[in-house]
Amino acid sequence: MNTPGILKALEGMHHIFTPITADRVVMESTLIFTQLLRDVIMKKGETSIETINLFWNHVDGRESTPLYDVYNQLIAQLGLSLMQSQVKNSTRFRKESEANSKMVFRSTVLPPDERLMKACQLDLFINEFLKIIQL
Repeated sequence: MNTPGILKALEGMHHIFTPITADRVVMESTLIFTQLLRDVIMKKGETSIETINLFWNHVDGRESTPLYDVYNQLIAQLGLSLMQSQVKNSTRFRKESEANSKMVFRSTVLPPDERLMKACQLDLFINEFLKIIQL
């Protein structure tokens, strides 16, 4: 936030998507950032921002923690928008950096490997993302 021009750049965006993880420090900074955008920048009216959307990122599918429920309730109480889809964590992401790996996932040129798409549920996230930006 202290980088010159970052707030001006954000003011020009129509939709902001903010990843969150179930970590106290991450949540505190993200919620402060999101409330600043909503309660200060958007209320000034000199912005293009239409929506701010939080989404769970790096979710461990094997872990069922009440922490997610607590944060979901807090996000709802603050009146913030939380996407339904979650981007799951996968150990396969690290395998793509191995020398003999044939999988590509994090590329801006090549399409992601289908197995990795399903593992992290990125396809569900992208579908929800597209619905939001086509309002």
